[in-house]
Amino acid sequence: MPTIAELAARAEDRVNAVVVRVLTRRGYTPRVVAYPSYGTVSRSRVRARVLLTAPDAPTPGSVERRGWRNLLSAELPDAVVRARTAPGTDGEEVLEVRTDRSGYVDAPVEIDLEPGWQTLYLSVDGGDADVPAPVQVVDPAATHGIVSDIDDTVLVTMVPRPHQAAWNFLVRSEARRKPVPGMPELYGRLTATYPQAPVFYLSTGAWNTASALGRFLHRVGLPQGSLLLTDLGPTGTALLRSGREHKAATLRRLAEELPGLQWVLVGDDGQHDPQVYETFAAEHPGRVAAIAVRELSVQEQVAQNGLPGPTPATRRAVDDLDRSAVVTVHAPDGEALARQLAEAGVIS
Repeated sequence: MPTIAELAARAEDRVNAVVVRVLTRRGYTPRVVAYPSYGTVSRSRVRARVLLTAPDAPTPGSVERRGWRNLLSAELPDAVVRARTAPGTDGEEVLEVRTDRSGYVDAPVEIDLEPGWQTLYLSVDGGDADVPAPVQVVDPAATHGIVSDIDDTVLVTMVPRPHQAAWNFLVRSEARRKPVPGMPELYGRLTATYPQAPVFYLSTGAWNTASALGRFLHRVGLPQGSLLLTDLGPTGTALLRSGREHKAATLRRLAEELPGLQWVLVGDDGQHDPQVYETFAAEHPGRVAAIAVRELSVQEQVAQNGLPGPTPATRRAVDDLDRSAVVTVHAPDGEALARQLAEAGVIS
């Protein structure tokens, strides 16, 4: 007998199939939204989503199409996406892949690229062509990598409050979103200390927000990085994806794909970041240089947990973590975290 999660996934697929048929008859066409990804000098990942939109509509996620307008589209499953090394016929085709049931592509491609930010070009059959897809190619000489949470770590959000999250996504101007105090300066010192370090923004936030997040990071002076977000819908095995498991699984994959890096992990104490990071450090001895935890204010803790302080789960330590090998700091803002990391010799 099918589980509730399986039934929910099937229902979602049936509804989306009807929406796709209706929009296709109305002349909607496939559009590619490319997400900042990562790779090595010999193998990279292509991450994107294909949506159906009106032919004259702005690109999903663009400034002209922010907020509630991004709801006026539908994901396109089983669409054929191709990646080339340069626009048009000048580039070699290096990948052909079909989107999953939610319209996503997350596919490895064997390709030689120079270290630094490079660009592949994505096209979808029957729609967009030559959409730039940025790829952060990790330098073989890099010794460290930086992983950062987003919500209430670098961006003031109080996301767990439903009405606040809805207001932020549907109505509020992007220009009014504020960084957590001191965080741009902290990340500036981290990237100055480790100039070859790749940066990854790991969040339980939805991919729908990726374009807006990228603009926010640039506007407030945070370093460019690969986005590691998630899809919030039913999976066939669960009604909702586990944000905690998403973070844990993504960290494990980064460790496997980039085995030469030692990690600096930055998060907040509102939910499960400390426990996820400490568990990862315990499972990967010698692979974590530092864990920096931003302490939320009482107001933020109440918004996150309904309690005036960290939950017992976030306070509980991982018993088998070798704390002598991992610098762990806690502070309410980026300035204080930077001071503690400097005192510990993690940053200059």
